[in-house]
Amino acid sequence: MEIESTTRVLVIDDDASNTQPLVRFLTSRDYTVETCCGLDHARDVLARWRPHVMVLVPRLEAEPHAEMEELRRMYPRVPVVVLTPAGGPELILDVEAFAPTVPVCPTRSLAYIESVVADASAMA
Repeated sequence: MEIESTTRVLVIDDDASNTQPLVRFLTSRDYTVETCCGLDHARDVLARWRPHVMVLVPRLEAEPHAEMEELRRMYPRVPVVVLTPAGGPELILDVEAFAPTVPVCPTRSLAYIESVVADASAMA
């Protein structure tokens, strides 16, 4: 029996071209990465595969709160890294309400985002 030692990451983004650099970066660092287009497709992936961490890129027209709430309702224990430029008290309340959730600004370096993913996987 082989023990899997890599961290499994599900990247949820309606526009996969936005997150391809992150996916390539994580894959090059021995993460096992699956991608899906939105929360509806996340259900399909999660029916056959269980990640250690989910990375959510909220839709621009959507309220990040609503997407985090739905994701947390579906999978309450899987840590979520939210790539969002938003900040302020509303985001802090969302992060506390939907823990384990960690926000990170998408303009940060890929290495920084990877370190947040690594820290989140330790929460699992």
